[in-house]
Amino acid sequence: MRIVISCMDRRLNQFLEKNFNDGNTIFVRNAGANVNSLRNTLALLKKADEILLLPHTDCGAMGVVEKALKGEKLPAELEPLISPFRKYLGYTKAQLEKVNVEVQESALKGAVKAKVRSELIRTEELNAPASSDNVALVMPPSTRKYSEVISPDMMYRTYVIQTDNDGDIDVLIAKEFLKVRDVKRIS
Repeated sequence: MRIVISCMDRRLNQFLEKNFNDGNTIFVRNAGANVNSLRNTLALLKKADEILLLPHTDCGAMGVVEKALKGEKLPAELEPLISPFRKYLGYTKAQLEKVNVEVQESALKGAVKAKVRSELIRTEELNAPASSDNVALVMPPSTRKYSEVISPDMMYRTYVIQTDNDGDIDVLIAKEFLKVRDVKRIS
């Protein structure tokens, strides 16, 4: 079984569907492709033969981490996202995005036996349109195509959170930092 772990970012929906959804790949998505916050989803990850880790540039979650490292007081619930980066004090968001690949890959390799590969997706190359009127969709990890659950006009306006009930941190980030107007849950 192959699992893709990626960020919930709206700009990745079509890219992930087009390039990785073969009908057999299971998608797990959260803020920053953060393995540390996937406690309930870990059992699924341990069943994988291969895990592809796909964080990205211009990541809102890494912006949150940067704020925390600069001393901004943030909700304690965000600690699973922030704690792996405490030793990177002074790093910029762009530097954190690069080190995020290493941090998450190391966490995965310590938790699973699967073959782990990673790639930093450059969102600037995806040509996703800007959007300020966004929503978040919370659903379990699955092989479903995003085009089956997100209408074409919402494809670039929907943040997708796919975990096994690990999404509280992600919903908080979506509401407070990404300013989504609505969070919908589907099963």
